[in-house]
Amino acid sequence: MHEHLKGKELLQFLETKSAAEIKEALEYIHPADILDALEEYDEIPLNILARIPNEILVDIIEEAEEEDKGEIFGMLDPEQKLDVISEMASDELADMFEYIEEAEAEELLASLDIERAQELKELMQYNPKSAGGIMAKEFISVKDTMNVKDTFKYLQIHGEDAESISYLYMLDEHEILKGVVSLRDIVTSEFNTPLTELVNPNVVSVPVDMDQEEVAQVFRKYGFAGVPVVDFQKKMLGIITADDVLDIVVDESTEDFERMSALAHHEQEYLDSTVYSLARSRIFWLLFLMISATFTGIIIEKYEIALEQVLILVAFIPMLMDTGGNAGSQSATLITRGMALGEISMKDFFPVFFKELRVSLLVGSVLSVVNMLRIWITSRELKLGITVSIAMFFTVLLANIVGATLPLIARKFKMDPAIMASPVITTIVDAMALIIYFQTAVKIYGITM
Repeated sequence: MHEHLKGKELLQFLETKSAAEIKEALEYIHPADILDALEEYDEIPLNILARIPNEILVDIIEEAEEEDKGEIFGMLDPEQKLDVISEMASDELADMFEYIEEAEAEELLASLDIERAQELKELMQYNPKSAGGIMAKEFISVKDTMNVKDTFKYLQIHGEDAESISYLYMLDEHEILKGVVSLRDIVTSEFNTPLTELVNPNVVSVPVDMDQEEVAQVFRKYGFAGVPVVDFQKKMLGIITADDVLDIVVDESTEDFERMSALAHHEQEYLDSTVYSLARSRIFWLLFLMISATFTGIIIEKYEIALEQVLILVAFIPMLMDTGGNAGSQSATLITRGMALGEISMKDFFPVFFKELRVSLLVGSVLSVVNMLRIWITSRELKLGITVSIAMFFTVLLANIVGATLPLIARKFKMDPAIMASPVITTIVDAMALIIYFQTAVKIYGITM
């Protein structure tokens, strides 16, 4: 069966079969599988693209990564390009236009009908990471004068061009959103049932300027297949579907992971990236961390006299710094995740602070007691055990509080909380751990500075 064709078998099929056979077979093969097969080539052969029907090409381009959309589109002949942009969903088309040269983009816009070109220009004006930047303009709107039978006829005419028909949106004459009707309610109702009896006036919508991460939280909370986008007057502008949100979740989690690992955001997949681009994505934070580590060096140099008098103190520096850094990162990761899921906000600052204070008291006490016992058993050095244990307790205490509160403070100042999750917190905690350790040693050993 043709629907089982994948990889090299599919490529061979595309190269050897007739146009009619290809068109029939590709109707039953998912565009993602076709794209995977084409990506086996270092450069997709033009003769294969020319043999794929335009409606399938549209689906293939929409499945491609954002940076690959423009590349595939650029390989098409002028006639194919016109056919593709006339059939692509508006949100996908707006994304692709970002990767097309400005002169060609203007030429293509001029080839579209006035209404379609205006829609596309409008989408391209929105922030790409806002609700307006990810919405599609193709949605099904209905009137309060329609019944179920009217709606079926309307869907048969316009449903194919819509981004989704899971929900139908009731608008007034000014395009103000008045309610939503689910397709399930329509198909299970009598033909003569008025839509006004099925409509839900309590519509969950998102403002056009809402950040895409907040949009994802709306989908997570309500579990909808689609959410309408409105302006400040509640005029409906477009729709965001669950598949769009899935891409957002992947992108946002990738960016958070990169920032938590002290990496600059990198668009391309690892194996497709050049050595230069990979190095560039890492070098800034490595330089920042290297320079910031100078502070720990200054602190150690300041307490050089203490280290000379009690040399054994050096052996416990790595343990204290690692424990403090790990404790801070644990707290920061939990808080950052909670903020990303909408579970924690700035108003929770003090509840988070006091909870982490209690957690750190418990964790710090356990680690301090274990360290005290270990040092006493191995060396019988009471002063050393007390010094390390006290330093450990207060290092964990401060690390947890700093790790929990810095992401919240970052959000307050419109910064990405993920930046605070590892590199910044580790630098701060390392410095504090050394100061606590050496000050404790100076007091317990009676060292004169």
